[in-house]
Amino acid sequence: MVKVTPDPPAFHKALLSDSDATRRAIDRYLKEPDAPPFTVDDDLSFEDALAHAAELLHCAVATAQMSAEPLNDAQRTVMHLVEMSKVVVDRALDCLQPR
Repeated sequence: MVKVTPDPPAFHKALLSDSDATRRAIDRYLKEPDAPPFTVDDDLSFEDALAHAAELLHCAVATAQMSAEPLNDAQRTVMHLVEMSKVVVDRALDCLQPR
């Protein structure tokens, strides 16, 4: 009987060894980065930091609401926490503004 599908390729021992290239690839792609993914300027004022946080929360709420998929319980909980945080930050911004 003739075999229609070929055998899968055999793994070479060299591919599975702990070579320099393998270690470099693992270090590059699988280890946690040294720098945080987001940094804040040290000269950022309190008012500007609150305003930026309010904008980030506004974007998070808008992004979550744009989702066509229905939210599960955990997602609804996170959405509620984000909305509460936005209200608190907005209130803090209102307190900073002169009356």
